[in-house]
Amino acid sequence: MSTIDPTTALEVLVQLDRELGEIDPDTRAIVALRRAEGDTVSLIDVEMRDNGILEVPADADGLVVVTAEEVSSGEEILGLTQLVSILRDGTEVGIYRVADGEDLRTWRTDEDPDDAADDLRPRDLASNAARRAFGLPSVVEPIPVTDLAARTWLLDVATAALQRFDTDDGPTEVSPHELSQFVDRPPFDGIDTVEDGELPDWHLIHQAAVAGKLELGGHLTVDIEHAAWLDCDGFAQVVDRTLPTTEELLGSLRVTGDDELLAWAIGFLAARNWYQPA
Repeated sequence: MSTIDPTTALEVLVQLDRELGEIDPDTRAIVALRRAEGDTVSLIDVEMRDNGILEVPADADGLVVVTAEEVSSGEEILGLTQLVSILRDGTEVGIYRVADGEDLRTWRTDEDPDDAADDLRPRDLASNAARRAFGLPSVVEPIPVTDLAARTWLLDVATAALQRFDTDDGPTEVSPHELSQFVDRPPFDGIDTVEDGELPDWHLIHQAAVAGKLELGGHLTVDIEHAAWLDCDGFAQVVDRTLPTTEELLGSLRVTGDDELLAWAIGFLAARNWYQPA
């Protein structure tokens, strides 16, 4: 239980906002809060390990995250810069400005209507690392497993295509025939507990990563300790941010082969409902 109440946490954020001044939207920072003598609150450093695990002092009462995100407001996309405080008991409070705006606005999960506060809770990697440091659930928009399947399969295909394209005699276009071995390859190595033709859910994928059995295409693996530290949603987000996008991978195939290779890959994905071309 945090010894810092939400009102005090908000006051700390407002003071930090004054001290920091204008915040670059690309800035990400995390600092811990600790109740000091009297009614004061001190800021203490935290450490982000190389594998993504956030180490927080045992006596930290909360964490402050400096972040920025784009959020949807009807048909409009708004850029928000935020300072959010995540307390040990899961209460969150935040202050934010809309891009190019000067008005400072606040939100808090202990008083605001659930939907209003939830819409403003940041969903970036830094904020979710702070939540996980206190054992709290990550806040993530759903990520379809079909999207992951498409990207892991494409990563294998694009890696093999690049190896064939870059020859001693110079670049050589790759044909679909040269990549035919990938037609029957499952998208997730290390997971064999699902029926043929069915994709595993994120829970099974997370379990495989924790067990050190998961490869994500192109021999890309996940740090086992980090995977175990994350919850399932947070793990899905990290994987989503780690892998190249479908469009990037298709772009690689466009370089290493002709239109036939690109059409072959898109047709393979579309036939399995893993990708719907725009």
